[in-house]
Amino acid sequence: MTTTWQYADYISDTDNSSRLARLRLHIQEVAQRTISVEGRSSTVSAVNQQYLNSLKGEETELAQLVEPTRTSTYRRNPVTFRRD
Repeated sequence: MTTTWQYADYISDTDNSSRLARLRLHIQEVAQRTISVEGRSSTVSAVNQQYLNSLKGEETELAQLVEPTRTSTYRRNPVTFRRD
């Protein structure tokens, strides 16, 4: 059985914001497929789970390009002033 992914074309999008949006849609469809085949065949589920994990890693990297302030780990330390 061949699986046809509706949003697998995200990779060909040249705009990073658009690519990220389509990638997130693709992750949803892969996750739904992984859940639906889990009870049928462990080999199909394992392949889809590995693919899903790689997509999530790609999403993290792309999100850092598109939304750098949302994914930043930089934190400011509070400054205190003393009056002597």
